Amino acid sequence: MARYLVNPLFLYLAIWVSVTVSYVAGVNKAFFPAPTPRVYWAVGLSVATFVLGYLTWNLIRRTKTDPDRLYWSAAPVLSAKLLRRYLRITLVFGLLAVAFCALRVVVLARTHEIDLLRLVTDSILWRETVTRPITPDMIGMRACTIAITVTCSIFSIGFVLLGILLYLGRDRWRYGTVTLFLLTALGVGLLSLARKEVTINLAFLVLSYLFMHQHYHSRRTREVAMHLVVPAVALVILFLLVDILLQKGANYDPAHRLRGFLLSIYWYIASPVAAFSEFLKTHDGNWRLGESVFLPIYKWLARAHLVPPPDAMSIMHMEKIYIPYMANVYTYLRNIYEDFGFVGLAVLPYLLGLLSAALRARAGQSVPYLNFYLIVLIVIVFSFYDHLLISNQYYLQAFFGYLLFRSRLPETGADGL
Repeated sequence: MARYLVNPLFLYLAIWVSVTVSYVAGVNKAFFPAPTPRVYWAVGLSVATFVLGYLTWNLIRRTKTDPDRLYWSAAPVLSAKLLRRYLRITLVFGLLAVAFCALRVVVLARTHEIDLLRLVTDSILWRETVTRPITPDMIGMRACTIAITVTCSIFSIGFVLLGILLYLGRDRWRYGTVTLFLLTALGVGLLSLARKEVTINLAFLVLSYLFMHQHYHSRRTREVAMHLVVPAVALVILFLLVDILLQKGANYDPAHRLRGFLLSIYWYIASPVAAFSEFLKTHDGNWRLGESVFLPIYKWLARAHLVPPPDAMSIMHMEKIYIPYMANVYTYLRNIYEDFGFVGLAVLPYLLGLLSAALRARAGQSVPYLNFYLIVLIVIVFSFYDHLLISNQYYLQAFFGYLLFRSRLPETGADGL
């Protein structure tokens, strides 16, 4: 089963088939507005071209040798000592991320002239303030955001390494290390009153662990299931804490809170496609030509005066619509469509499938390749929800993974770490 859960083709098909079925069920129940037929064409085209891209690489691979395997054979093997050093580095950056998140709260209070004590004791006000757009004149906030992005990008690599430690490690100290990382991630999530970033880090841990299992096959299925309970419990705790702080349960009558909780899960799954359908109905035909999909790269090109300045605010803080409840995420298909239309929906998922297949063939060689591969898997997992690559964080994570953690994975996991 593990080999399917870390297979990009299986993940993409499983996610998009499940989401589409959930959305169609909502349409049939008149829960969502009547869709435009183009939404089904868009989803079908992206799925078909992703599959084609994935299969294309597998055909190419049969006729090519892999020079990277020889290159990484000269790199130092990931030993227990080296893994501990890497984990200490990433944990330090995680603690720095917590500190910068706390500093951001102080800067927010000063910027918006809100009493700090009032801000930290009113979670609703805190959330509204944190999610306000950052304007160019807010220098302190911009500095905090950059610092959080950089530190979190390195901290996220720690969760890739945690998956290796949890699977190949044999000492009990690894459970203490996992706990420290989870507490640090919870700190970042609570100070931001956000769940997506922590959920993504836990997904890095789970996918890394599952990749190790399908690569080495040195643990029993029961052990694997027991180990994966830990991140699941951490995620439940985070959702409960944020739910309590934001008082989301107050929206439902006490007798119907379970039903309300299940509805919110369904909403997270199906509403992005419904929002994308509404976007297709109103799109004006003005194409952004890469500004939305490749926003971080586009911003650097704009700073070099090679392209016009991007409208980053409208991309990162998309408009809210009510279908019938509020939604402001549109799947990753919106970013592709508003840049290149249906041509983009044919080409970019094809390239994503091609890239994911290429990285899958190399992920077992080294830590940088494994890190890069898991970033692509995370993009695939969350493609139904949002386009993650509008943030610099994942580009930086791939860069720092290659720069700072250049080790090859052990040939066998039998001896442990």
